[in-house]
Order: sequence, then C-alpha cells, then structure tokens
Amino acid sequence: MPGIFENIGRQLDNIGRLIDNVVSPKEQKTQQKPVDRARISQPVDNSLQKLTVALHLVVPVFVVNNTKENHLITASDIEKLIDNARYFLCTKSAVPDLIEDFLKFTDENISTIHERSEIYIRINIPDGQEMLDKKVPYILKRNLPSHGQGVVRKIACLEDLSGLEKFNRI
Repeated sequence: MPGIFENIGRQLDNIGRLIDNVVSPKEQKTQQKPVDRARISQPVDNSLQKLTVALHLVVPVFVVNNTKENHLITASDIEKLIDNARYFLCTKSAVPDLIEDFLKFTDENISTIHERSEIYIRINIPDGQEMLDKKVPYILKRNLPSHGQGVVRKIACLEDLSGLEKFNRI
C-alpha cells in the first residue's frame, strides 16, 4: 500500500510542477527577446499575446441551471458561477487534461442529483490571459475579457473532492 500512495504523491507533485512552470503573461512580457532588426519597422501584432484560458470551477449544482457543454456562456453567468465557486483555478487551455486526470467524476446526470451537490465545470475563455494565476474571485471576475463570454467545455459530477489540491479554495 505505501507504494501506491507514494506513486500518487509523485504524480501530484509532477502536476504541480507543470502548473507552476507555466509562464504567466506578465512574465512573458518581462522576458527579453532577441531583436530582429528587419522587423523593427513593422507593426506589432498584439493578437499573438491573446490566450484562451480554462476556468475550472467547483460549484453547487443549483448554480448551473440550464448550462450545457459546448454552449456559449455570458459574462454575467460566469460571474455568478465564480461568486458561488467553492474551488477555482484558471490555467492555460492546454493544461485541463492534467488537472482533470486527478479528479474523480461520476456518470450521474446533473439534473437528478441533490441541488447542494458539488460539480466541476470548465469554461474556455478567449483572450483571458489577464485571468491566469489569479487567487481572489473578485480579481478573477474583474479580469474577464471585455467580450464577456466563454464556451462550457465540461460539466461533470464529482465523486469526492480529491484532486483539488492545486485549486484555490474559497
């Protein structure tokens, strides 16, 4: 049995290192890049700095209402979810599989579970780079992009709260 727990601990440490090694947009701006003199006179394309982020939330099921996977969600609905979140994390959109591998989901239908049960929801938000690594819900909401919408990529019932060690707890 000790070998199993040590293996799980190593896997959690590896995920933590991967998340910690993700370079935030502020760090990217401060890193020096080599100067390409041929491009100095050309206009800078700011679209390269835009980044889709994944907002991971654990919320009571009653907050989700009619939210469905692969549907658009408005800024006001995202704010409502953030306000009711018990756990949250905002990562680059390439990281969700690493996060979700350690969560335990059930096959239960969300519409049939107790309204106080907690569920996991992941929302991809384009141009959400200012939301990365935020640890306070108010700041997360304040940094929602101006277009104010996202796409719900996953909604699932949680078997338990294991795997949420890297999430921010409210």
